[in-house]
Amino acid sequence: MSLLRLQSKSHQSIPTHMPTIDENQSDTYDSRVCLYYLSGVTGSEIHLILECPTTSHLALDLIQLLTNLLYDTCQPDWTTLTTHQQTSLILGDPPSTLSKKLHHIWLKSKLPAILHYVSQCVSTRKSLI
Repeated sequence: MSLLRLQSKSHQSIPTHMPTIDENQSDTYDSRVCLYYLSGVTGSEIHLILECPTTSHLALDLIQLLTNLLYDTCQPDWTTLTTHQQTSLILGDPPSTLSKKLHHIWLKSKLPAILHYVSQCVSTRKSLI
């Protein structure tokens, strides 16, 4: 399980979309629109972290750190990972191919950068409100 989970319906500090309830029914996933980028794009964790022009730049330093960590631990290159795998790494999961005995070292080496990233996301959200 990810160290940091962005739960769209319950995480208010870094929301991925603006939920609406119409006639007691929640939005379907594909109708959840990003509340930062007004182009009608579906608001998802992947969009918010890697694709949204308003917030994706916040992850650049963390992505560079992860790229280096992947290289240093002989893991697949960042560019070969799917967007789901990249998002999972940003949210705190170790690579699935990393030995379990190295998980604590992996987490310890990137935790400060993850926490900094999250604080930047929260600050960005507050400045946009």
